[in-house]
Amino acid sequence: MSSAVIQYTLPDFFSLCAFDFSKPNPHLQECSAESKAWVARFNVFNDKQNAIMEQSQSELLCALAYPYAGREGFRTTCDFLNLLFVLDHLSDDMNSKDANGTCEAFYQVMADPDFKHESNLAKIILDFRQAIIRSAKPQFFKHFLSDLKRYTKAVAHEAELREAGQVLDLINFVPLRRENSAVRCCFAFIEYNLDIELPDAIFDDPIFQSVYFAAVDMVCWTNAMGHTSNNIVTVLMREKDASVQEAADCIGVVFEQLMTRFLKDKSRLPSWGADIDRDVALYVEALTRWVGGNLVWSFQCSRYFGTANNVALLTRLVTLYPKDIEDEQE
Repeated sequence: MSSAVIQYTLPDFFSLCAFDFSKPNPHLQECSAESKAWVARFNVFNDKQNAIMEQSQSELLCALAYPYAGREGFRTTCDFLNLLFVLDHLSDDMNSKDANGTCEAFYQVMADPDFKHESNLAKIILDFRQAIIRSAKPQFFKHFLSDLKRYTKAVAHEAELREAGQVLDLINFVPLRRENSAVRCCFAFIEYNLDIELPDAIFDDPIFQSVYFAAVDMVCWTNAMGHTSNNIVTVLMREKDASVQEAADCIGVVFEQLMTRFLKDKSRLPSWGADIDRDVALYVEALTRWVGGNLVWSFQCSRYFGTANNVALLTRLVTLYPKDIEDEQE
């Protein structure tokens, strides 16, 4: 392992982002404490995993991404984001066989109320399912389960790649990252918190899909910047024989292109009638809240930049020490 310190400058994401940045959801403090206590009750983590979970500050992400959510919906969404971080952290330490079994159980418990599994993870998922099913509209829950199935399969596939020491090329990595990031699962909760049901025809429309996936990819590409292993940065460095800085610069270019596409295609969305158009407009506006909120969260939590998050925010300079790189590769 090289003893060299690596420094690079982040793209100016905040200048490139054309969206408004919202204040956090007013229910953050109260619901955050409740959701943390809920997760702790099921004893799914060891001490090290608990510490990593605390760094993630998933409730803050929820507050910034869903500033419009009511109290009940916000608490439920906090619980779900915590579930995602639970699976993310647990699967990081698993071989491919265990990850496949855990991911399959995660989905099946959520999808099938009669599915039986005795793990603590299954118990917390079942508790969540019993809570959300009381308020979930059918169309939302259908979209949510579809996204969740893709997500769990992608997390299991990521474990297989990790075990094999395989790094995908860019054309194969991007679609995998769209799924294993869980961004699409999180976007499903836009319908839930807005209390709307978009017809399947909306999600099948090519212009809407362009807007939707531009938002998904903006989140995925910006979330790569705090790490250098098993992500878009690594893929770009290998595929283009690029330095970390050159990869970072490329991510900034792609983010700007995605933003331009989002705004252009947003203005080209067809009409489906006044009522549906209103709901589509609300949904698309909520996508902008997610992209902007994710950016703010990335620098306010310590998940990506550790204790140097304020330095990264103010100077855009990131310093990676050899130990940081070793820890990521463990």
